[in-house]
Amino acid sequence: MANPVVRCTVDECAHYKAGDQCMAAQISVYNQGETGHSRDRQDTQCKSFHSRKTVGDLVGSLHNANVMGTVTAAFMDGTQITPNVECFVNNCHHWETNNRCRAESIQVSGPNAGKTDDTDCETFSPK
Repeated sequence: MANPVVRCTVDECAHYKAGDQCMAAQISVYNQGETGHSRDRQDTQCKSFHSRKTVGDLVGSLHNANVMGTVTAAFMDGTQITPNVECFVNNCHHWETNNRCRAESIQVSGPNAGKTDDTDCETFSPK
């Protein structure tokens, strides 16, 4: 199964690339909060969010960089950088066994995000 196309508008993240793409090698979507259960989109979060306020933040995010995807996208018009997506929100309609997401594409948002709790999986749909 192919990874979902990730459209990310979290421009405060070190993995954000112009054109609403994500340069992370892998993103992980989790339930937010103490309940461990999501009722709506705001109860989800992208755990791969890494603030990009300083050069140190950018260097610290390199361990999860999709280098090949980024290089390929630079030289091939129309190529979408596609990170591996794992999802632990098992009450989402798109969740499937082994914490995979079966959606064709997902949208991650988080205007002015400063931490993972400020991000949401807009594609979340309760079962």
